[in-house]
Amino acid sequence: MKQKLYNILIAFIIVLSSCSKEEEFKTIAPTSIAFVHADGSALQLNECINPNTNYAVLIKTNAAGTGDFKSTKVEYTLNGVPHIMSFVRDGEQYNAIKLVGGTNKAEVVGTPYKAYLYFTTNTNFELVE
Repeated sequence: MKQKLYNILIAFIIVLSSCSKEEEFKTIAPTSIAFVHADGSALQLNECINPNTNYAVLIKTNAAGTGDFKSTKVEYTLNGVPHIMSFVRDGEQYNAIKLVGGTNKAEVVGTPYKAYLYFTTNTNFELVE
């Protein structure tokens, strides 16, 4: 009788342990980085950069795998200063920035994704009348 009880108990434990499933998550990975207007709209080719207009850095991502999304932090630099964007789903997200005179460079750390925007300030001029 004891042998039967132990066999049933062992079978029950095996069934319970085989039911536990490891949770799977979708992996979010960056696919591009770009300079955009503050509302997320794209800059046009050869568009004049207005110092009174607000701009942003846009990062696009894709997801791979199955399951739920897991929050992912994407590290990027803007003119050498490190920043982080947190993604809870794939798609695109942008952060407002302040452009500096000269070349502005944004890049996703650890990837080949880079963006450049040249901004000329008109502070060194002389008004001739």
